[in-house]
Amino acid sequence: MSNSTPTSSRRREWQTFLLLTVVLIPLLSVMTVAGYGFIVWFLQMIFGPPGHVS
Repeated sequence: MSNSTPTSSRRREWQTFLLLTVVLIPLLSVMTVAGYGFIVWFLQMIFGPPGHVS
């Protein structure tokens, strides 16, 4: 049994890793923050800005 991986498999793993770390994770992070901001903005349009509660 050999512990070495073929070169094409190792290259594929690096490509997948770089795709995840350079493209997908930052894109999903920006989309999550933008989506949250949009939801807050939209709810403030409907219910008004937060105010002082007496």
